[in-house]
Amino acid sequence: MGQRNEEPEVTTVKSKLVVVGDCGCGKTSMINRYVKGNFSETYTPTGFDTYTSTYHVSDTYKIHMSIWDTSGDAGYNRVRPLSYSDADLVIICFSVGDPESMANVVSKWIIEVREHCPKQPVILVGCKTDVRPDIPKQEEGSKLVNYDQGLKTAKHIGALVYSEISSKTSQRSVSDVIEVAALSSAGNKTSTESPSLRRQRSFIRRKRFSGIGEAKMHLRKEAAKSCVVM
Repeated sequence: MGQRNEEPEVTTVKSKLVVVGDCGCGKTSMINRYVKGNFSETYTPTGFDTYTSTYHVSDTYKIHMSIWDTSGDAGYNRVRPLSYSDADLVIICFSVGDPESMANVVSKWIIEVREHCPKQPVILVGCKTDVRPDIPKQEEGSKLVNYDQGLKTAKHIGALVYSEISSKTSQRSVSDVIEVAALSSAGNKTSTESPSLRRQRSFIRRKRFSGIGEAKMHLRKEAAKSCVVM
């Protein structure tokens, strides 16, 4: 008699990611590039939108993401906090072409995030790196945020990791950020959802990464350890 091949057990985790930051800093473009694979040059202000996507980490582990896109407009200051309910991770965005948007990460966004999500992991993302070649070298100091400045801000707010992206020119940069966010948020889930993720959750809370590549590598390893079918 032939041996029956059993399908491997698949662990599915649901995670909610909330994306915040100043108006026009690149939040919606980042989400659209990941979920839909496209980029639009036309800026359309966002109210509140929700996207879904599934990250297949391995044959036995997948993360179903609910990605909440929020408006940075002051008119939404009273209703935006509703989006933080049950969030597993928050992505704070700013534009590298707008130093004020990075300053607001410290003066506004991390304060709001920690008021409503005191323990959830935070990732800081510098968007629109494609604008750098368009600004003459002699003007860069006053008009652009460089990588070291972004990294310093990430450390200041206690972010899990800092990364820079171009939704216009680099699909990979966007994918790395969203997938690290997915892995990090899954590791932050409560033990009632998946006891096997307890080790990964502990790892997330104590670890800070030097870059998005290191974060993705380590988080995938931790996910694999947590999802071995016994």
